[in-house]
Amino acid sequence: MSKPKKIIDNPTSAELLKQFEAFESLEALYKAFPFARRLFPKMEDAFNEFKKIKKQAEILKVPDQFNERFASLGWIAYESMNMEVMQKAINIHDTEGKGAAEKFLADSYDEETLKWGILRFNGNRDFRKRIRLTELARDDYLAGRYHACTPLLLSLLDGLVNDVSKHVGFFAENVDLTAWDCIAAHESGLQTLASILTKGRNKTNEDAISIPYRNGILHGRELAFDNKVVAAKCWATLFAARDWAGALDDGKKEPKPKEEVSWKQLFKQISETNLMKKSIEEWKPRISEDIPYLPFEGDVSNLPENTPEHAVAVFLDHLKIHPNMPWLSF
Repeated sequence: MSKPKKIIDNPTSAELLKQFEAFESLEALYKAFPFARRLFPKMEDAFNEFKKIKKQAEILKVPDQFNERFASLGWIAYESMNMEVMQKAINIHDTEGKGAAEKFLADSYDEETLKWGILRFNGNRDFRKRIRLTELARDDYLAGRYHACTPLLLSLLDGLVNDVSKHVGFFAENVDLTAWDCIAAHESGLQTLASILTKGRNKTNEDAISIPYRNGILHGRELAFDNKVVAAKCWATLFAARDWAGALDDGKKEPKPKEEVSWKQLFKQISETNLMKKSIEEWKPRISEDIPYLPFEGDVSNLPENTPEHAVAVFLDHLKIHPNMPWLSF
């Protein structure tokens, strides 16, 4: 039986790690041959910078670490989630326990987080239609009316997934919430979360819950769902669904064939990069002796072509001739 894939196995992260491995191999070769240091003395600096970048790349492991600790509790990692919040939640979970970590996560869904999360709804037609109701849920949430916002958010979530998938809602048995190369839509993300939130609640329960069980809440069997942690998890799921919808908009429902780069293309890219680097290194600012014709008055044709001043003069001439052109209204 094959091991379940992790978020870090997503193509974007995997490709980055592959490049790191290639660079490490290059560093090993560089250190193995002393003459390489004489030929490429500046490479040592590049390898030192690489080590700093690689250390920062540890962040790639965070979504998996987050889901390992929190998915079963009703929280998942998603693209637009604040990475620092994820990291701090992991740290609190490991040092103070899951209760303290959940309180921290719930508190992170404050007015500012909701503002930016809802703002992103404008980029998708199905989410945009529901901004009015989402803002009403926000007002109730910020006022502590968790009994009002939670059922509304669950309802919005179900309808949104139905419209985006053009198939079934979030809480349907056969819903598919996966997408290629997406954190929110990884198999350990929304798909796992949907199976938790749709668990049957067959008995009336008066004890407080910490997971927004849709069936129990909307069918009136859960009588103490009105708390901040439950409501915050609804917001987190809604924002994760927005990232899933964004992945579908970007054509990530199915894997894309990887374009193989030939050695010829690779050398061409390196050559072009080196040429650009050389041009940047050779660039020098002009001095007044290089532009004796400035300041300038008269016919544009008397200015040297392919110079910044010639381009500006042509633009100003057009502006003078066509002052009401629509492309100038900025």
